[in-house]
Amino acid sequence: MRMLAISLGLVFILFQLLPFGSPPPEKPEVEPPVKGWWMVSYFAVPATQYARVAKGVIKAESRGSRSSLFKKVAEKEEAFPYLSWKWKISNVVRSAIETRKDRFDAAGRVMVIFGKVEPFGLLDGQEPSGPKIEYIWASHLPKGKIFDHPGEKNCKVFVAESGEGKVGQWVDEKRNIRKDFKEVFKIEPAGVLAIGIQTDTDHSNEMVTAYYSEPVLKKK
Repeated sequence: MRMLAISLGLVFILFQLLPFGSPPPEKPEVEPPVKGWWMVSYFAVPATQYARVAKGVIKAESRGSRSSLFKKVAEKEEAFPYLSWKWKISNVVRSAIETRKDRFDAAGRVMVIFGKVEPFGLLDGQEPSGPKIEYIWASHLPKGKIFDHPGEKNCKVFVAESGEGKVGQWVDEKRNIRKDFKEVFKIEPAGVLAIGIQTDTDHSNEMVTAYYSEPVLKKK
């Protein structure tokens, strides 16, 4: 009788382990807001909203928020020295103080990350690691100013545009990023790893809408 009970118990356990029915559905992958880019969000901070609104044009809407978009650079473009883009903003972040960590918001920001791809590659959802240059549309600092990022190591900030004089207008930018890198880091740069954009107002809790043409690396 005892052996029969043990046998029935084993049958019951095996019955529970058999794969009856359909397997649980896989968790769907979250689509990035802009195809070809990945978004990086920051802990406990609402995300800036990004969307492609025309061919090659990305809209960013920040309402007390912050997040970034990044795009991996094609291998053939890693050594190109020039970066070109256009941008347009609705307004500057009036209460921003770019040299303070707790007030460093910007209506427009284009980021260049230098370095080599690590063995595991670039990971979606994470910011690429490497020496970084940020070109910002500042609120108060003069155009042409260069300074250390107040909240990040190994990051230099160039004021590409400043103030409200060109608000609502498309503004063309072209930078020799290899020359800029050598000027601030005092060494020759490695290849470009990734390009990023960011519109953020998380410290100021203000509202900004910005438009970016997708930055393009060029030989000249």
